[in-house]
Formats: sequence, structure tokens, C-alpha cells
Amino acid sequence: MSFGYLRMRQVEERVAPLREAAKQPVPKSGRIKAMRQALSMSTSQLASRLGVSRQAVRDLEIREVDGGVTLSALKRAADAMECDILYALVPRKPIMEVLEDRARAIATERLGRISHSMHLEAQGVSSEEFDREVEDLAALILREMPRELWSEEEEVTGE
Repeated sequence: MSFGYLRMRQVEERVAPLREAAKQPVPKSGRIKAMRQALSMSTSQLASRLGVSRQAVRDLEIREVDGGVTLSALKRAADAMECDILYALVPRKPIMEVLEDRARAIATERLGRISHSMHLEAQGVSSEEFDREVEDLAALILREMPRELWSEEEEVTGE
């Protein structure tokens, strides 16, 4: 078992429980405002705890909804509401599946160009054979060339 594979499994074990939580919708008013209201904390009270104006809290809540809030601002707001920030990058599907899909896409692209040339020369293969070749090349890419998975296509193919 390679170090990269072990690292991937360790990360997957940590993020897998978060996958369902990551699917939860964000409140339209944002998480800060939703939590503030759930705690029955007014804008003025949060502002006082943060040492800022009420307008600064409103601006913070707006920046969060708009996607412009910083992690440090979120942490300060969370601390003021006696909450913790959970910051994680959670793959939408298991990491191994993401890697396999990417390897399959690269293999399909590479073999697609070869297959096209072969068809032009009346040497084409069946779709079943093509699919088997894609799976074999994808497995090879995963096993022997994992750094190529995220390279730009020109780097991978040498074009």
C-alpha cells in the first residue's frame, strides 16, 4: 500500500461523516444570522460582544450571504456566540471515486484520439473493447501516474 493511498484513506475516513452535513442547505439569511436568532441574540448584543457597531454586524451577515466573509470574521462571530467553526473541504463523493472518475476521463480522452485514428484507417475496436481499454488505462494511471490526474491536458499528453 502506497503512502498516497494511505493518506487518501485517512482523509476519506475524516471527511466521510461530514458528507451528509455538507449537503444541508445554507439558511437564506446566512448561518451567522440564523444562529444569532436561534440564540435570541439581537444585532446590538452581537455587536457589543464583538466590539463593533450594529451596522458592522449587519454588514458581516450580508458578506456571509454574498460569500465575501473571511474565515477570521466567521471565527470571531462564532466565538461571540459561543460556537465553533467547522472548516472542511468535503468531496461530494468518496475520494477514491473522484480519483477513478478523473482517471477514466483522462483514459477516455487519450484512447478516444487513438480510436478515432484507428476508425479512419478501418481498424476500429468495438465499444466493449474500448471500455475495457479505458478501464485498464485508468487503473494504470491511478497506480503509476497519480500526479497526472490533475495536470492540464497539454501536460498529460505532451502536446
